[in-house]
Amino acid sequence: MREQDNPLKIAFVGTSCIGKTTLLEHYRQQFIGNHNVAFVEEAARIFFQNNPHISDRFSADTQGRVQSLALENENVAHVTGAEIILCDRSVIDAVAYVRAHGDAEGANKLLEKVRFWLPTYHNFLLLDPTDVPYETDEVRKEDEQKRQKFHNAFIQFFEETQIPYELLSGSLEARIRRVNEILAKVPNR
Repeated sequence: MREQDNPLKIAFVGTSCIGKTTLLEHYRQQFIGNHNVAFVEEAARIFFQNNPHISDRFSADTQGRVQSLALENENVAHVTGAEIILCDRSVIDAVAYVRAHGDAEGANKLLEKVRFWLPTYHNFLLLDPTDVPYETDEVRKEDEQKRQKFHNAFIQFFEETQIPYELLSGSLEARIRRVNEILAKVPNR
């Protein structure tokens, strides 16, 4: 068994409408009632649903608030003592969004704010938007061109910071197979 203070933690990261929540919901159903698995909801969605009138969604200030909520929610998951933590987004998403909007200084400040937290992740899985239809809703308001811009910003962020990540592509079934391979590293799951 893994030590409780060192769970296998996977963050599904990337731009909007690429299957992060779909994957999280798949595993929520698979592990229903399993107290060794904790789930972290998407902080940005919660934040913007609770603050619908914010107009500067991608400013360092706003994304810093989203990042703080993500960190708080992940802390709650760690306190449960779960052996596996699955996150819909992560504390680095705010960094990539601010960087994509041209605020390198703000992005760097957000990264430094959470650098201590990065070792808590076992895997950053960057979901590929290719062949995933884009659907807007009350929170996702960007167009497909911006979605691709944000995806490119995530790749640039990972490459520049040399934070290890894996691009998760293919069908939902292919993505699930890859996540299952990672989860198989946890004995007695």
